[in-house]
Amino acid sequence: MNLFEEAFEVIERIEEAGGEAYIVGGAVRDLLTGRAIGDIDIATSLTPGDVQNTFEKVIPVGIEHGTVIVRHKGTSFEVTTFRTEEGYEDFRHPDEVTFVSDIKEDLARRDFTMNAIAMDRQQNIIDPFRGKEAIEQKLIQAVGEPDERFREDPLRMIRAARFASKLGYSLEPSTQEALAKQAPLLRHIAVERISVEFLKLLAGDQFQNGLEILVETNLIHELPVLREGFMLDQHTPSLSLQTWPETIVFFLKKGFGDSVQDWVKSWKLSNQIRRNSEHLYEMTALLERDGKVTPWLAYQLKDDCLDAFSRIVIASGKVEQGTLEAIRNEKSLLPIRSRKDLVFSSTDLINLFPDRQKGPWIGEGLLEIERAVVQGSVDNDHDQIKKWVQQWNLHGKD
Repeated sequence: MNLFEEAFEVIERIEEAGGEAYIVGGAVRDLLTGRAIGDIDIATSLTPGDVQNTFEKVIPVGIEHGTVIVRHKGTSFEVTTFRTEEGYEDFRHPDEVTFVSDIKEDLARRDFTMNAIAMDRQQNIIDPFRGKEAIEQKLIQAVGEPDERFREDPLRMIRAARFASKLGYSLEPSTQEALAKQAPLLRHIAVERISVEFLKLLAGDQFQNGLEILVETNLIHELPVLREGFMLDQHTPSLSLQTWPETIVFFLKKGFGDSVQDWVKSWKLSNQIRRNSEHLYEMTALLERDGKVTPWLAYQLKDDCLDAFSRIVIASGKVEQGTLEAIRNEKSLLPIRSRKDLVFSSTDLINLFPDRQKGPWIGEGLLEIERAVVQGSVDNDHDQIKKWVQQWNLHGKD
């Protein structure tokens, strides 16, 4: 409760300055559901200027919309003035924000009833839209008119599916009906915003629940690459996916998209994601070819891709649990960890064959030496490698 205690101290300071303040949103929801608490957001009747005058360390991150960051005992709290919103021409930001003095008016602008709950520093609950009841019934229900909530910001539709994945909740019928009706509005939303929510959905403990909602409401048809042919069970991973590279590789192997680049371009992902995806794709292909974790696979697999690789092969149903342990065991037994550990260099290789012109054979030869050492065909010893390499001429190697 330390984080809450610090938030209560912020609220107390606001009250001393003549304002009201409450903890709002996900922190209250997670407290009521017994889940781990992340960030704590605070809503207040004070204007942003008054908040700035009340605290020493304030960052005006979104002051035009009433939001500032208050730093208290090394922790950041997002503090937003009670407000109402009107007009969403860009399907994201309100055209007009009006500061109000009533917490209930502020809660009315929020997306789902379970997120429209406030708590004061005495831990009294303010719940005008019966969000606690929705939590008890495990329902995701829009605040007020569902169609209006989704027209304001269509990303809320993906968020609904994401919350279903995170919490295992179902959609309240009128909310689900509106979601299916408004699904095409998702085309107005930047794919970068959608990608954040979609990845969180796949990472949820109940991700099958989230995917089911995407399919049942036709939202799946609004997602890049996955628009056509997605079927539950047949295309559903057997465990949650945590990163974009493993997500890309999983769905590529299920027939969605022509290449890693197809995914990266469609979802506007980074070059780092592209590189890691290509690496994972290559490594999973190697595993499928050999049917087991080999020293050569363990050697090539990047350390920062270990967890993702383990999840992707298990999610694909190709390998049983224990893949990660098998890879780590193989890595611990490797005679070298990189080519830099080889005691035999390109210069050594060239000196062995002075009559040959320099060319691709040098790199190919080093790769073969590297593979032989990793696989245990020859020790990482200069003289032994030299003898092993000299045999290449006996077989007419070029």
